[in-house]
Amino acid sequence: MNTPLQFPEIIASKRQYLILLRGLLVSGLYYFISYYLYVLSEKQKNSLEIAELRQAQLAANLSSLKEQLSPHFLFNTLNTLSSLTQEKNVKAYVAELANVYRYVLQYKELDTATIKQELAFITSYLYILKTRFEDAFEVDIAVDEKIMHSGIPPLTLQLLIENAIKHNIASVARRLKIHISNSPDNFLIVCNNFQPKSSTRFSTGIGLDNVIKRYQLLFNKEVIIEKSEVSFTVKLPIV
Repeated sequence: MNTPLQFPEIIASKRQYLILLRGLLVSGLYYFISYYLYVLSEKQKNSLEIAELRQAQLAANLSSLKEQLSPHFLFNTLNTLSSLTQEKNVKAYVAELANVYRYVLQYKELDTATIKQELAFITSYLYILKTRFEDAFEVDIAVDEKIMHSGIPPLTLQLLIENAIKHNIASVARRLKIHISNSPDNFLIVCNNFQPKSSTRFSTGIGLDNVIKRYQLLFNKEVIIEKSEVSFTVKLPIV
């Protein structure tokens, strides 16, 4: 015959049960926290790996873009050429071309420049294009002074101007017009009249897509593309 548990024995039994239950809860909580920290660590590790891969891809794209120009060799050659000629037009052309490559050299290892620096570079770049195309195209720049120290990936404006010239007719009869300005909603805008060529020469893939990817990777910002029957507009977020 079973002997009924005495009151002290019942208390001891409940105490053991509570201790066991508390141990299970603590163990469960510890396991949950450990598992959460592990998942968080793996997620951060994966995010870091993805970011590193993106940066590697960006670096490869930038390297491909910049190395095409062979700037050191060309810059030294231009200085030599300028010293060999006495014609003012040739000297001016060589000087502006040297400015272009000086800018590339200066920002070769950097991911950002200021809009002011980029526009100064564009002035030299446009001088070279004007010598080539004469009155076939025109560029109007109207950018507020207040955004001049904002950041921009180097060569962005050059790529967009080159892209416009490559894909549109530019002639005296059908002048290509490019307008660079900024908007009240914090965008730097590059707009050209849309008059597409029937065919476009082989593309290296470095252009508009490169600009979009650099803004995504460097600033986590989206470039806006607007296209109509009469115009093509690229809106760059002001950083």
